[in-house]
Amino acid sequence: MKSVKNLLAVVCFAFAANFVNAAELTNIKKPESAQIQSILKTIDFQNFIENETKVSISFFINAQNEVIVVSTNNKDLDAIVKSTLNYKKIAVNELEYNKVYTVPVVIK
Repeated sequence: MKSVKNLLAVVCFAFAANFVNAAELTNIKKPESAQIQSILKTIDFQNFIENETKVSISFFINAQNEVIVVSTNNKDLDAIVKSTLNYKKIAVNELEYNKVYTVPVVIK
């Protein structure tokens, strides 16, 4: 009986930890999203994908207004997105520094 209680406690803790992490990600505001999309337009994605793809990019802005990509949900495009966006300066209007944001991008 004690092991069942311990197992239940571990499962509850795991779920609680996931909810805390999910709440920290915030969808990005429109002006910054447009800037990021304009930077991504410089990539010729035809070399990397064949079909239209949706990619969620998680990033934060450092004190120098530079984009730092934390992760993407597409392992095939992860390296090219990071190399293109990392340390690019954008005009920050409403974003907070060092807070993780996500931006959904459709690549055609």
